[in-house]
Amino acid sequence: MSEAGHRAPLSYHARLLGDVHRVDAYERAIRRLVRPGDVVLDLGCGTGILAMLAARRGARVHAVESMAVAGLAEELVARNGLADRVTVHRADARTFAPVEPVDLVVSDFLGCFLIDDRMLPAVVAAGRWLKPGGRFCPARVELMLAPVADLALPDVDVFADDFYGLDLRAARRYALGDCHRVSLPPSTLLAPPHRYHVYTPPEPPPRLDQTIAFSVARAGRLRGVAGWFVAELAPDVRLSTEPGVETHWGQYLFPIPAVDVLAGDLLEVRIALGEESGDATWQWSGAVTRGGETLATFAADEEEWLGKRKRIGRDGG
Repeated sequence: MSEAGHRAPLSYHARLLGDVHRVDAYERAIRRLVRPGDVVLDLGCGTGILAMLAARRGARVHAVESMAVAGLAEELVARNGLADRVTVHRADARTFAPVEPVDLVVSDFLGCFLIDDRMLPAVVAAGRWLKPGGRFCPARVELMLAPVADLALPDVDVFADDFYGLDLRAARRYALGDCHRVSLPPSTLLAPPHRYHVYTPPEPPPRLDQTIAFSVARAGRLRGVAGWFVAELAPDVRLSTEPGVETHWGQYLFPIPAVDVLAGDLLEVRIALGEESGDATWQWSGAVTRGGETLATFAADEEEWLGKRKRIGRDGG
């Protein structure tokens, strides 16, 4: 079993705390959900901010964190006079036995496109802590997709042109098979978003494989399909990473070879999550058509580049 948690510097946790959109949404949700006397589990507590916010509402909190930042969380809890209400456990939540039943599990288990934070096995395990009728925050996560255009992709485009008189175009295929984190304005959307999946914790990690057809709403240079999440933290409290919302997550881009499209063109794309060599990898493929005529087709596989890297390493390159 791989090690749980994020082996990350303190700057990573500082970035999470500096994401005002994220922290404000969780603070409002905790005010909405936590009642005095509740028992709360903070799953993957990091610096302990959510645990402390819950304790301040009168809850007794078990904060579980597998990485060294658990020591800092314990220090911050004591410094804020909450040590009598927050117990920090440095443990792997996947195997740590529940201490007592809880009324609420609160957790930021959200990757940029849900699964990339690799916390869902811990979320499933956290379900063992819930009392009958207990709640999860977030209670529901929608994954959304939309085609996007007119954006620069330097990690792809560097391989498209002459480079000091050298031809690097062979690398472009691999660059188009790698997902990217981006921060997009709403103006890049070529069509209204479609729902890709709905995840409800503590369900097992989902099987993600769906084909979606988009009708292009405006002309542009199609560069990929962007994904993001909309999380329901509490009734009337949503946390969204849609284009135009500034968060540390941004959006998740599945790039495709650039193609000029017009309003009324059809983009059909299949996006699937596979398991190869123990790694979760994405595959995406599809076609762009106009009036029944195919303008472009594409197929990409993260595993192709992962496999290429493994071969390079094995060959000593």
